[in-house]
Amino acid sequence: MTLMLADELLERRRESTATAVVDLETGERVSYRTLARRVEALTGLLAGLGVGRGGTVAMVMDKSAASVAGMWATLRLGARYVPLDESLPAARIALLLERCAPTATLVHPAHLRLLDGAPAGKVVTVGADPVDAGIGWDPSAEAVPRPAEVTGRGPEDHAYVVFTSGSTGSPKGVVISHRSMCALLTGVQRTVGFEDGMRFLNVAPLFFDASVVDLWSTFLVGGTVHLLPRLRLATQVTRAIEEWRITDTLLVPSVIRMLVGRFSDAGRRDLGSLRRLWFGGESCPVSVLEAFSALVPGLRYVHGYGPTETTHSATLFLTDAPGEDGEEFLPIGHPLPAVDLLVVDEAVRPVEDGAPGELLIGGAQVMAGYCGEPERTARAVVELPPGSGRRYYRSGDYVRRRPKDGALVFLGRRDDAWKINGNLVHLSEVEAATLAVAGVTDCCAVPVEHPLAGRAITLFVLGAREGGPGPRGEELRQALALRLPAYMLPARIVFLTDGDVSLTPSGKLDRARLREAADAAGTGAGPR
Repeated sequence: MTLMLADELLERRRESTATAVVDLETGERVSYRTLARRVEALTGLLAGLGVGRGGTVAMVMDKSAASVAGMWATLRLGARYVPLDESLPAARIALLLERCAPTATLVHPAHLRLLDGAPAGKVVTVGADPVDAGIGWDPSAEAVPRPAEVTGRGPEDHAYVVFTSGSTGSPKGVVISHRSMCALLTGVQRTVGFEDGMRFLNVAPLFFDASVVDLWSTFLVGGTVHLLPRLRLATQVTRAIEEWRITDTLLVPSVIRMLVGRFSDAGRRDLGSLRRLWFGGESCPVSVLEAFSALVPGLRYVHGYGPTETTHSATLFLTDAPGEDGEEFLPIGHPLPAVDLLVVDEAVRPVEDGAPGELLIGGAQVMAGYCGEPERTARAVVELPPGSGRRYYRSGDYVRRRPKDGALVFLGRRDDAWKINGNLVHLSEVEAATLAVAGVTDCCAVPVEHPLAGRAITLFVLGAREGGPGPRGEELRQALALRLPAYMLPARIVFLTDGDVSLTPSGKLDRARLREAADAAGTGAGPR
C-alpha cells in the first residue's frame, strides 16, 4: 500500500458511513463521511486565518472527535499539528507555544485561560458554546465546506510535533514528517496485519506519541477508534473492552500490571473480543503477560520499542506465547521495514552480534529534527558514514542481538548509568529485576548519597497483590539478591501506597516527583 501523505487516509473513505470515531466520554459516534465534512469546514476556516503549507496549528483540547478533525484539517493544509497537554500550567503552555510558534491554536473554551498572554497566534475556540469577541468552530453544527486547495505538498512536509521532556529540563519538540509517519503506518501494517472491523481502544493522550499508532493505524484499514477519556482507573479499560468489543489496545506496562495484580475486574469481564495487546515504553515482565493470558487466552502480544524521535515504534516483537523462551522479559524485536539499525561501541563502530552496544536508529522514520533547535538536533542525529546522507538517531539505549533469532534485547540506558562504589550500574536493570518480583506493580530506582553507604540506590516500590500485601522488605531483598550482583542491591527500599503516588499523563509512575522527594529528604544524588 503506497501512502505518501497521512491525510490521504480520509480521502479514501470520505463517503463511507462506517464509524470512524467513538467518544467514550460523550457517547458521540462519528462516521468517516461526517468526519470528512467537519474536516472540510475546519480546513476552510483555518485557511482563512492564514494557515497554510509550513504552518503550525497548536491544540489545547480534551480528547474528542473534534481533536481528530483538528489534526486532519491541519494536515490537509500542509501544516503540522501540535497537541498540548491541557492539564499543564499556563506558564508551561506558553513556553511550548513559544517554541513551536503556531499560526493558530484550537482550544476548548474551558482552557482559554491557559492562553492569556501566550504566543498562540489566531485563537479558535472549539465547541457549541459561543465565546464573546472570538473566532469559534462548532463541530456539531451543519458543516459548510470551504474549499482550501494547497499545492506542492510532499512527504518531507512536517506532519506533527510532540513535546517530550529533555534531560536538561528543557522540553524537546520532536518534529515528524509525513514520510516518517507513513513509513510507520505501512510498516506496522505489513508486520502486524490488520483486518476490516478493527476496533482500537485509544488510551494514550493525544499529546503522547503512542496515540499516532492507535488512531492512524486504525484509520489506515477503515476501522473504528474508541477514545477513552483521561485514564483514572484501570477498570475503565476492561469495561470499555467488554462494552465495545474492542479488538486492539495499546497500554503502558504499569496499567497491565495494575489489571493483573490489583483488580479482579478483568477476570469478571468478557474480554474475549481482544485480539492483540500492544505495549511498550517501559519494562513488562513475562510473568505479568502470562497472568494476563490466563484472563484472556489466545492473545497476540505486540511489544513495541522506539523513541519519539523515531516515530514511536522502530522495532516490534510479536508472540502468542510470551513465556515460551523462559526469559523474564521479551526482546524488543526486529526493525520495521523502513528502519535501519546499528549497534555500536563508544567509538561508533559496529559491535559483533551478541555484544552489547548503543542502538542507532536510521531510515525513513527518523525525525526531521527538534523544533527550532538545530544544534540539539545535530547532537542527536548523526550521518554515517559522514557525508553519506544516511541519518541515524543516537538512542542512548544499550542492546544486544539475541543469537538464536537476531532479535534485539534491551539492556539499559546510557543516561541511567551511574558509578556505585566504583561499579557501573544501570538503574533500568535494577528496576527490571524488581518488576520481575511477584506483587510489584511499579518501581523507581534513584541514586542517592546514603549517610552510611556513600552513593547507593534508594528503591521506591509500589505494589500489593489482590487480597493481601505485596512483598516485604526482606522478601524483596532476597528476591533481588537472586537476580542482581551485590553492588546493585538497594541500600534503602521505600514502599509506596496509592495515596503516595501520582502518574504521568502517559500512565507511568512519576519518577521526577520521586526523585524530588528523595532530594527533599536530604538524600539526593550528587554528581555522577
